Amino acid sequence: MIEKAIQLYEMMAARFEETGWSPCQAAVYAEMAEFMRKECSSLEDATEKIKNSHLYTAASVALVKDKINAYIRAAEDDEMEGMAEVYRQKLDEIERDPTTIYDSAYFTTAHNIFVKHFSRIYAFQDIYQCYLDMERNYEFSGDRFEIVHLPLRMAFEQLERYEGNFTDCANRPEFREVIPVSDEAYRRFVHDALHYRSNPPDPAMRNKEARKRVDEVWSRFNNEDIKQKITLLKGGCGACLMIAPPDEHGDYEYTEIVSFQNQ
Repeated sequence: MIEKAIQLYEMMAARFEETGWSPCQAAVYAEMAEFMRKECSSLEDATEKIKNSHLYTAASVALVKDKINAYIRAAEDDEMEGMAEVYRQKLDEIERDPTTIYDSAYFTTAHNIFVKHFSRIYAFQDIYQCYLDMERNYEFSGDRFEIVHLPLRMAFEQLERYEGNFTDCANRPEFREVIPVSDEAYRRFVHDALHYRSNPPDPAMRNKEARKRVDEVWSRFNNEDIKQKITLLKGGCGACLMIAPPDEHGDYEYTEIVSFQNQ
């Protein structure tokens, strides 16, 4: 029977080694198999000797260590150095005293860092959404102004509640990744959002700037035929039916159903 137990531990060691995620458990089961082969004459003898050695709790300690090592790798991959350091300190503590595996206070500390980190990211995203709302609402005043400006101030306050500095966050890659715009648009967002927080835009000036941008875009359409086809976008709506050709060489069918033009 002891031969089968040794074979089982060797198989477990090999399996843990293959995963690449459980080196501590692989080492423990390999050591256990070697210990039984050299020091034990029977299964009963092995049970008694293991119970009176460090191997009795080694598997549990190894499991926790492998789990913490996985947490460290995940935190490092996400560039959460503060969280990774909490796990490293716990790993060092376990190395000094294996009985500390039962103290899970470190997990609460790491979880709080995790919550703070992602709360900052969510607040940063909220700032961007509020910035977009302000950019889209050119004609606002009075109550309408407060509707679009108050959420921006609240989003900034939420970020600061979690000890986040907007400028510092904007320069970090994990915050940049959650804003799906070009680098130029991102730089404009960072500059304007910070400016809007304490210097709300003047509605009249915004309308003037918006009109200028629209005219600049419209001036690019020099072809009269193109101008006629997209006139509907300036002040109307419509509906049409498009029918795909039966094969790649055919023509699309286009039928205008209705068109409404604002006067």
